[in-house]
Amino acid sequence: MRLILEVSHLKNATPATVSRGGVLFVNDSDVGWRPYFDSWINKYKKSDDDIADSVFQLALSTYLNDTIVDDLRGKSHITPVCDMQCCQSLTMILDKLYERLHSIKAQHDFLKRLKEEGQVDRIKEIYEAFFVFAVMWAYGASLDEDKVSFSNSIKSLTNGNLKFPEAGQVFDYFYDVIEGKWTHWDEVVGDYNKEFEGLFENLVVPTADTTRQNFLLDLHVLAKKGMIFVGAAGTGKTTIISNYFSALDKDATITSSMNFNSYTDS
Repeated sequence: MRLILEVSHLKNATPATVSRGGVLFVNDSDVGWRPYFDSWINKYKKSDDDIADSVFQLALSTYLNDTIVDDLRGKSHITPVCDMQCCQSLTMILDKLYERLHSIKAQHDFLKRLKEEGQVDRIKEIYEAFFVFAVMWAYGASLDEDKVSFSNSIKSLTNGNLKFPEAGQVFDYFYDVIEGKWTHWDEVVGDYNKEFEGLFENLVVPTADTTRQNFLLDLHVLAKKGMIFVGAAGTGKTTIISNYFSALDKDATITSSMNFNSYTDS
């Protein structure tokens, strides 16, 4: 009998195992994340969106040059991260923001009007803002004490219409495509459901935190990518996830909850 096993990766395999697999093992730290980014950006070249291609390439040299990436490696993270992981999150967020721009009617019509009027600079601002937003969350979401310094660095790099408000951190804002400015999450918080009849422990009052977390969850669900909530006990991780799951389309999504505690083992 012959058995063929197909694995998703060989990250945890020994060199001997890799050699038997008939493949060449290359350490991701030797290659770096740039080849992945270059491969990803090619699809925008093929789609004939020269504006997106040029803006993303320029934004990369501005917001993620070698000096900035090296500085990020030395910052304090709440959970271990690697360069490739951050790059994959960056490209995923950019893809989903780009898709939303072309799928949400109000944004699509606005973009169409800008193209008809030849407002190329305004379109470039939108794409650059998407890149800044993606950098914020792909590289800054896992930071611990260094979140403030990271926020200040991002603020110092933006200028013109993309300049962040002085108040708060960059994580407090999202880019409003139609208004053309950074808008605080407080301004889009949903209304409290006064008709809620469930258990009190399941009651969730919308805040700026839950609104932005749900937005990021939406992006990951659309991309079919995993996401992990990290934080101390009592910070609302389970409540936020449970509330998000309850609002998903039951015909398109199956959810399952498993409870773990300090006594749980494998």
